[in-house]
Amino acid sequence: MPADPHREVLRLLSDRMVREGGFGDYLLSEQFSRFCKNYDIYEIWSGLLTNAGDRPDLYGIDTTCNAFFLLLQHILRGRSAEFPRILAGLLADYAKKPLDPLFVSAIRQDLTRLGYPPNDVDDTFSAVSL
Repeated sequence: MPADPHREVLRLLSDRMVREGGFGDYLLSEQFSRFCKNYDIYEIWSGLLTNAGDRPDLYGIDTTCNAFFLLLQHILRGRSAEFPRILAGLLADYAKKPLDPLFVSAIRQDLTRLGYPPNDVDDTFSAVSL
């Protein structure tokens, strides 16, 4: 099986969001569960989180970060056309206060590295209030 060319970028993206963006608690919240239900990914997320929790090599935030990485990978593979919109929606759902522009810029760059046209990424992110 060939290596996933997006693996490195998705790992960076998930680490950035969980570790730098403070998404850890949000990903375990009822709010994120509702977000997942709205995008029909709740069952996937629940299973990934349970499986990550069963891994003895993962502890604390690493468990959440790994499950989130796998969720992003699942969305990118199965719903690649929707991926930027889902990610922008996730940022908007999480944001209780305006997000650091440098953080949002880094997420946009990650999407570009995944192959999404910069203009499409800009359009997607301008459609949500961050």
